[in-house]
Amino acid sequence: MSRIWELSISVMVGMTGNKKVLGAVIGLFILWMPVNANRAIEIQGKAGFRIIVQDEAGGPIVAAKVEIRLGGKVVAAVATDEKGEVNADKLASGVYEISVAGDRYEPGVQSGIQLAAGQNIEIKFILVPKVQLKEEINVSARASAAAQPEQVSSTSQEMQRATLRQLANQATTVKDALPLIPGIVRSAQGEIKISGTGENRSAFVVNAADVTDPATGQFGMTVPVDSVQTINVFKTPYLAQYGRFTAGVVSVETRRGGDKWNFELNDPLPEFRFLNGRLRGLRDATPRIVFNGPLIKDKLFISEGSEYTIRKRQVQTLEYPNKETKSESINSFTQLDYIASPTHSVTGTFHYAPRKDQWDNLDFFNPRPVTPNWKGIDFTGTLIDRLTFGENLLETTIAVKNYAIEVWGQGVADMVLTPTGNRGNYFSSQDRDATRAEWMETVSLKPISRLGAHNFKFGSIIARTTNRGAITSRPVNILDRQNQLLQRIDFTTGGRFDLTDLETHFFGQDHWVMSPKLAMDLGLRFERQSITGIYRWAPRIGLAWTPFNNQNTVIRGGYGFFYDRVPLSVFAFDKYPEQIITTYGPNGQIINGPRQFANITDRDASRSNPFIRGRSDIGNFAPYSATWDVEVEHSFSRILRIKANWLSSNSSGIVIVEPKLLMGREALVLGAGGKSRYRQFELTAKLTWNEEKQQLFASYVRSSSRGNVNEFNTYIGNFPFPVVRTDQYARLSADLPHRFIAWGLFNLPLKLRYSPIVEYRNGFPYSPVDLKQNYVGEANSKRFPKFFSFDSRISRDFQVSQKYAVRFSLSGFNLTNHFNALDVHRNVADPRYGIFFGNVNRFFRLDFDVLF
Repeated sequence: MSRIWELSISVMVGMTGNKKVLGAVIGLFILWMPVNANRAIEIQGKAGFRIIVQDEAGGPIVAAKVEIRLGGKVVAAVATDEKGEVNADKLASGVYEISVAGDRYEPGVQSGIQLAAGQNIEIKFILVPKVQLKEEINVSARASAAAQPEQVSSTSQEMQRATLRQLANQATTVKDALPLIPGIVRSAQGEIKISGTGENRSAFVVNAADVTDPATGQFGMTVPVDSVQTINVFKTPYLAQYGRFTAGVVSVETRRGGDKWNFELNDPLPEFRFLNGRLRGLRDATPRIVFNGPLIKDKLFISEGSEYTIRKRQVQTLEYPNKETKSESINSFTQLDYIASPTHSVTGTFHYAPRKDQWDNLDFFNPRPVTPNWKGIDFTGTLIDRLTFGENLLETTIAVKNYAIEVWGQGVADMVLTPTGNRGNYFSSQDRDATRAEWMETVSLKPISRLGAHNFKFGSIIARTTNRGAITSRPVNILDRQNQLLQRIDFTTGGRFDLTDLETHFFGQDHWVMSPKLAMDLGLRFERQSITGIYRWAPRIGLAWTPFNNQNTVIRGGYGFFYDRVPLSVFAFDKYPEQIITTYGPNGQIINGPRQFANITDRDASRSNPFIRGRSDIGNFAPYSATWDVEVEHSFSRILRIKANWLSSNSSGIVIVEPKLLMGREALVLGAGGKSRYRQFELTAKLTWNEEKQQLFASYVRSSSRGNVNEFNTYIGNFPFPVVRTDQYARLSADLPHRFIAWGLFNLPLKLRYSPIVEYRNGFPYSPVDLKQNYVGEANSKRFPKFFSFDSRISRDFQVSQKYAVRFSLSGFNLTNHFNALDVHRNVADPRYGIFFGNVNRFFRLDFDVLF
């Protein structure tokens, strides 16, 4: 049983503060992509405008100043009445700009409004309270007609902190929340898969700063959800400001401190383990503290979210007491915002996340002695300077990151692989220390009225990354069912690596609002990694068209080139221990070998992409994708919108490892011969009502993911596998032809709050293997059974006094008790080959929370 203690001035104060921050974040986002965000509703009648101005609660804002401009000249300046409304008629046809300002509220502006003779257009503004910055003046208002689709070519799936905290899965980090988004799943090993590929092919940015592991490209320890304002996932961002990915972009905006103090103490009491009616120690402890507020009124604000975690994950395919992994971590995120002047602000953040895992990758075939331990420290610091001059915004970001890890086994015995399960100790140990220092400059220019409205943004990035460390490996023995030695893999002594790379990026983009019905994104991005010696150009174009006058339908599409960053671990391959393979006959005699496979890094000599230039040296890798999509989004009412999207992506130059005979020498060759293909049809629906306090989200994704299976991270990542199999072009490990997921937030009678999550999908693919652990037939040719999960959470608050309240909540998981197999006997020599086993049965959790 877990408990949440929440300390705040009042619950409503905390919520209001969040809305302020959300408004500021939305404002900055719209400044980057100016568009007709405040939607217009055409009304028959006289030519003019009806303007409604409200606060976030839907109440009228009285005496707000409204200015209407035509050709830069003010043609009307009036104040809203007691209903928060202004009616301006008898206006000439033309393109207008309307600005709204009220005391204690951030102003809002709407430009490029085409008024024709006989039209009367209604525009509704919702203003957010002032927080800090003048740079938000033209962007902080958001349209109440939010149900109408945005006129932008690059859309994202968004999750907000307020929603995540109420769902049954109770995500504590960004990584926990991502599988709720269509097209994103978590593998059995815990890795996030976006568009069917691994984390190393996606970008992860927090407040625009890259936070991935500089050595591997993995996400690492992600920011606590308590510190997050919004999470956005882009599959096809045609804006050139996004780079270093071929699959997707995860963009996180963090919370700012508000004008009032807010305190929260979540989950202070641990959960205990009970077995057969007896207390069997501690199971989980996840105390979290959150506080934010002003250190100096109207000048300096702080937001802090910290979590200490002990988790003992049970592996249901094993027996107690050897069925648990143990993870202990601290995850702390601190943000300071300083308002130097109305046009100048500085933001500093610091993320500190040490973690230690024991018995990683524990499962039926790899019991505790065979598993590795992992220890790491991940910290990131950023300093962001924002300066407005005129109507332009200049942002300077300096970010530093350090990611240091150690991996070691439970002992020094040889690792033993058998058809029915593995023995001995994990074969690989490593220690490495990776760093990144990054400097970014971006400037957003004021709109230029020339054949419509042009919104230009330019930027540059210079990043220096390093990776230092060493890998050691111990022998691996492969046995048959009778414990007869079939093959032995010995390793040479590897060397220490010390690598440095300098990345340079430049981009320019234009969001061109050609008319109230048509907008286009044009962009070009330049990227270079000095360690590869390659120059890469990424042209992109996107289109958003609103074909009908009611603006309830938007058709979007685009095409672009995208490039992965090549992680530094790739260039350490020649320092890894080399394999020496000896094969034995039935009587123990050597029948082949010993054969030493050299670690060789190849060059990419078959590149056909005209936008890639540079030298032809070893390691001249430039993995890229050519991606296009088309999307239709329609708002059926103010509460319901539906979106259909088709996405096609072809990737080439992917770095893979495969055994080859090279110039008469046997080798494991690291090269850029990999390809992949991803196709996805996505249908989503979102229903919101009661001022978005209640919502239902549902999505269906039909997808196909195929490619070369020997991607580099399988063999040179944090937990490499010792047997390098022959590469194949086949179904990828995260290929899911069908996936449906839905979740919602509902208010029930008796002040109850209900939040269900439903997921139905195909099972993950898996590969049958033979006695020597090689593929039998095509890789990933088999599948786990279909997966179905129905989780729910119901809660109610009881006010026991003016100051105190208690919250009871009951969560249920896998309520239908559906058999969701955790593992399978995949070795064809295993007598139980093809049998699925393991399941997390239905269980419940009761939470008792105290709010004060």
